Amino acid sequence: MTKGYYEVIVEGTLDLVKGFVLGYLEGSGIKGEAIFGEEHHVENESKFGQLMRLVRVKGQQVHMIVGKGLHDLLKEAISRRKDELKVKIVSVREIGDASFDFSYKAFKKELGEILKAKFGNLPEGLGMEGGYAPEEKVNPEGKGVETYAPLHEYELKAKGRIRGDIKPVIDFYGEIEHIAMVELGDIKISYSD
Repeated sequence: MTKGYYEVIVEGTLDLVKGFVLGYLEGSGIKGEAIFGEEHHVENESKFGQLMRLVRVKGQQVHMIVGKGLHDLLKEAISRRKDELKVKIVSVREIGDASFDFSYKAFKKELGEILKAKFGNLPEGLGMEGGYAPEEKVNPEGKGVETYAPLHEYELKAKGRIRGDIKPVIDFYGEIEHIAMVELGDIKISYSD
């Protein structure tokens, strides 16, 4: 079952907002999810917005992804503490889906098999876009050639885009981000509204 998620943008420092949100969840006994965008490679502002923040025209903002219903509880809790905390909710938007671009290369058959299995059997809720078609080459003349040489005995390369619900996208990104020879773009969010 797909659970709805919302992006909540809160003005304030990451440490203060994260501490308040996690403390609120723990203190209330709520088993809700709060994902902080900067900790999970979620692209959370335009290049112009980044420039404005760098020149200090705009205050610090924390982008959170929270489960449906939790955004209302956080909004209420933050408004009750508005005089004590230097935080405020800037916006709340329902998330439609998320995606990220990737590419990979492998020069060893073992790594190639791992990559083909991982990207060929996506978790439930995720789909492949962007013309994903792994290209595999075996060149016997490259046997014994060093890794950084122009000729390799085995070569696998592919690129594409993975799209789906925000939580499975973030989870899968976390699984593959440390695999050698995989390059990932930031996670981009699409909104329902």
